[in-house]
Amino acid sequence: AADANMENAIRDAIKDMGLEEVEIQVQKVLQLHMACSQRIGVIIVGPSGSGKTTLWRILEAALHKVKGRAIKSHVMNPKAIPRQLLLGHMDLDTREWFDGVLTASARQVVKESTEQHSWIICDGDVDPEWIESLNSVLDDNRLLTLPSGERIHFGPNVNFIFECDNLKYASPATVSRTGMIFLSEANVDEKLLVRSWISKLPESRQIVVQDWIDSFFYRALECILNHPMAVQSTKAGIISNALSHL
Repeated sequence: AADANMENAIRDAIKDMGLEEVEIQVQKVLQLHMACSQRIGVIIVGPSGSGKTTLWRILEAALHKVKGRAIKSHVMNPKAIPRQLLLGHMDLDTREWFDGVLTASARQVVKESTEQHSWIICDGDVDPEWIESLNSVLDDNRLLTLPSGERIHFGPNVNFIFECDNLKYASPATVSRTGMIFLSEANVDEKLLVRSWISKLPESRQIVVQDWIDSFFYRALECILNHPMAVQSTKAGIISNALSHL
């Protein structure tokens, strides 16, 4: 019954967000929900445009419907900032500790009541340089030890969600500690992406543009996808780039 309620909430959340309901996406959101309930750390793996961010946003909205309380999300790109600004650092002269973006978020989530669910979302490549420091968080200890000697313990109301393109640089220690959701580019329906783009055009143009796309666009797209590219891109990237020229 709980699963049925959750699935209904997911479908309602998809409608409320103005998205088209795709059965495989609903199942992936349910998988993410199950992974978050079993592990503190979950990695969503898939190419850009495959719907990684949309996945946790749908789950966030669905949980709000079921539990009546919004999830507090702390989103960051761990590859956009140096390690010391992400995980914090100690001034060697004064021995004073300065929090990083991730450690500051960690302090905030542990101050919340046990009823409040929080997510720390790392949207960027998984790199041993920073994720190895989280191995003690991702196992059963749920403990983050700072270089200052301080320890932060996370309760069951906290999850770490990682979005990444691939796991080529992730160590076995990290992979074995986390739940894994894989989004395949094969499941990216180009017609849904195109339909979404057309719906944002003025109504007077929509029918004409749809005819052009049916006549030429999909044939051209198939031709491009079957040829090696000089610069690697994703299916969603190629489609959005091509549509932008129209």
